[in-house]
Amino acid sequence: MIPDMPSVTVSPNPFWTAFGRQKSFIWTDTRELVSMATYSKGSLRERSEGHWQARFCRTDRNGSSIVTRSFEATSRRAATLIMEDIRRELIEQDADSASDCNLVAYMLDYVDERERSQQIEPSTATNYHSSIKHLARYLEGYSIGEMTSESVMDVQAGLLADGLVADTVAKDHRFFKQVMDYACEMGHIHRSPFNKATKPPKRWKPRPNALDERSRSMLLSVLDASPTTKQSVAARLGLLAGLRREEVAGLRWGDVDLVANRIRVGRAVGVSNGRPYLKGTKTEAGEREVVLEKGLADTLRSLRSSLGVSAREDHYVLGDGDSFYTPDRITKDFTSLAKAMNLIGAAGKRAMMHDLRNTFVRIPSRLLCTFRQPHRPAIRCGYSSSRVTSW
Repeated sequence: MIPDMPSVTVSPNPFWTAFGRQKSFIWTDTRELVSMATYSKGSLRERSEGHWQARFCRTDRNGSSIVTRSFEATSRRAATLIMEDIRRELIEQDADSASDCNLVAYMLDYVDERERSQQIEPSTATNYHSSIKHLARYLEGYSIGEMTSESVMDVQAGLLADGLVADTVAKDHRFFKQVMDYACEMGHIHRSPFNKATKPPKRWKPRPNALDERSRSMLLSVLDASPTTKQSVAARLGLLAGLRREEVAGLRWGDVDLVANRIRVGRAVGVSNGRPYLKGTKTEAGEREVVLEKGLADTLRSLRSSLGVSAREDHYVLGDGDSFYTPDRITKDFTSLAKAMNLIGAAGKRAMMHDLRNTFVRIPSRLLCTFRQPHRPAIRCGYSSSRVTSW
């Protein structure tokens, strides 16, 4: 919930003020300009012969209110047509007002509405706010109705000149386009400034930093020689089951079937503004069953045995009882191990936790021991598209 704050005087560079110490500028003054309103289909009431009243429920970020209009009509059918015209006029009035509103404030409100309606995860909202912070450098003073294709490309060129990498600017570009397409769909602008000519910068696809067979074997040897700890189990789940670090953190004992030697991946731990929270998998394809390699199954049995009665179905495999490890902690634990081992991946960089997942994608099916798994890496790892694994 956004705290109540006093209004402040707008500084010469209001967007940096908004994202800096005096946050009240964006969160109070400019947000009042954004309506993002929707209207119900309306209802009719005949107050007296030939006199009608139309009622609409108008909903925006501040709540709902009733809008009424009275008029004359000779029949219910005629009154219904007039009511539809009134509704269109109300929507157009809001759209005209919205087209003059501050663009950065519109973006903030767009993200807020999507998060409140649970269309996006809090972690996604955090990423969107990062994009807004970048875009705000060049959108000062713009309303949503003033953007053109040329100004979109100017903003993009400015961000690249600031030193942002192409991948980051491309991400900002996609968010910007998403907001303007939404504004067009809502009738707040007549046409989106994005078209075939306004392309994002070409993204650089880095070489996966997966481990080769020698490095993979060396890591497994170190893990085999070490006590069974939550840190070593996390590394094994990434290397031998292809779990994302968020999925490792969200794994509960109820998801682990040590009779059938399978685990079900159905939740993850996200992080928003430094705070962890439970969420679904990254994609629908992320909900999957993974057949356990024999060594990993034995490790999980050993860990469960050492935990005893505390390894309840609703408790997390990592963490303490019903509380979970955070993804950042999992990353830090593995980074310390990789640094101690001087573990280097195929791209020549020190291995990170996510590189274990990339290694699993590249494991030939003959190395998956005696258990049958789908051979397609995308299925094994829960990718939404096989193109992700076409290296």
